[in-house]
Amino acid sequence: MNKLFKSHLGSDYMFKHEWHKLLQNYGLILVLVMIALIPAIYCWLYLSSMWDTYGKLDDIPVAVVNHDQLQHYRGKTIRIGHNLVQALKKSDSLAYHAVSAARAKRGLDDGHYYMIVTIPKSFSKDATTLLSAQPKKLQLHYRLNSGRNFIVSKMTNGAATAIQSKVAAQVTKMYAGVLLTTVQKVGTGLTTAGQGSTRLAAGATQLQAGASKLTQGSAQLSTGLKTLQTAVPNSPSTQPLQQGLSRLAVGNQQLTHGLQAESQGLTAIQSGSQQSAQQLTASAQKLATIHHQAINADALANPVAAVKTDEATVPNNGTGMAPFAIAIGLFVGGIAVGTMFDAYTPSERPRHWFPWWSAKFSVVGIVGVLQASGLYLVLRQVIGLTTQSNAQLYGLLVVGALTFLALIFALRILLGGFGTWLVTIVLVLQLSASAGLYPVQLTSSFASQLNPYLPMTYLIDGLRHAISLGGSIQFDVVIMGGVMVLACGLVAVKFMINVHTDKFGFLDGQDLEATTHE
Repeated sequence: MNKLFKSHLGSDYMFKHEWHKLLQNYGLILVLVMIALIPAIYCWLYLSSMWDTYGKLDDIPVAVVNHDQLQHYRGKTIRIGHNLVQALKKSDSLAYHAVSAARAKRGLDDGHYYMIVTIPKSFSKDATTLLSAQPKKLQLHYRLNSGRNFIVSKMTNGAATAIQSKVAAQVTKMYAGVLLTTVQKVGTGLTTAGQGSTRLAAGATQLQAGASKLTQGSAQLSTGLKTLQTAVPNSPSTQPLQQGLSRLAVGNQQLTHGLQAESQGLTAIQSGSQQSAQQLTASAQKLATIHHQAINADALANPVAAVKTDEATVPNNGTGMAPFAIAIGLFVGGIAVGTMFDAYTPSERPRHWFPWWSAKFSVVGIVGVLQASGLYLVLRQVIGLTTQSNAQLYGLLVVGALTFLALIFALRILLGGFGTWLVTIVLVLQLSASAGLYPVQLTSSFASQLNPYLPMTYLIDGLRHAISLGGSIQFDVVIMGGVMVLACGLVAVKFMINVHTDKFGFLDGQDLEATTHE
């Protein structure tokens, strides 16, 4: 019991001795404080340089060359190229400048312009052929220089798509107006045709009535002829009269048949005219329900309105990039601490592993907390980062800093010089496979398979929840905490073995005992 008490007193002395030695080294304290600011400085410089890049797209210069010539189409003046240039000048998507072809080419070559939009001479003319027998598509020519800036080329590609949609809507609106006007005229013609069919049916009715009267008269005539033939005696002197009466009867019979056929035809005409009048009137009424104002042409040209809902709105590019930048800053800061602070060599021969470990790693822990605190203040007060939870953000910064420091010092203490080299490899792997910039689905097969085994993956995911997504970060904290405990545990085992074997050096063979004897 007394021996254990003395061991505890010795251990407490060693902890105090380590801190006393550190506090006497003002240069090292200054270095550690400066190192603690590295994550904050890195994130401030990195994020502030790209904080609102998409909000400054109207500063990207684009040349517009207009060769289009106006056209006259169905009584209207068509100047699609001119209208497009005016619309682009008013647009805030990019900085459009109407220039000559020669100036545009020089500007693209020397980097003054990032894209050239050329409107050909036949642009408006081709727009008037879309309803002809040989329609021609309107062509817009784009020239980019992706080698000068790949990201800007992607932005200008998006602008090119928007310009194409704008022109398509303008042309569609023009043709929609023409078609609606034509529909209106057709409707008026159908109304007139329907009225004419109604009048034709009325006329056919009147003709049929007259034909009926003629039929009745013909019947009466036939009766009279029969009576007259009966009354005329059959003698040679009356034979010519009898023959004339017979021919008259035959002609009257043919007239009767003709009148019957005419009556049937008039009945068919009357029925068809009535049906045509009803159909034409109904069609005209349907066409009358189609409005042909400018607002209808515009609706036909742009019939779809996208309704977008963002479950977690990100206000700017810097906020979206913050999780990745924070993770990199903390790991780089951890490497700096690992380079400048010796968390292994004891100031005197330790009697127990725990005071040795606690003396060294208490310094590392405090530096980690300082890193997280300085970074938090810069993010919130200097950069102006908005979050879903400030508490989650600060907690993740602390856990992330301590996890990276534990991992870095574990590699250096356990593996010596090779571990120092391995720290750099771990950084490179995390930069490429932690899904900080692109979704894991867009990365290589190797990166996607490595992703779940990297602590930076979970720090970035947790930071996204704390900054933009909201929700629980428990899983990410548990994973990082497990990595931190494992790293610290391995270092503690290393210290225990060194105390037991009375060896306190790195893998190069140098140890405290040998140094003391010299």
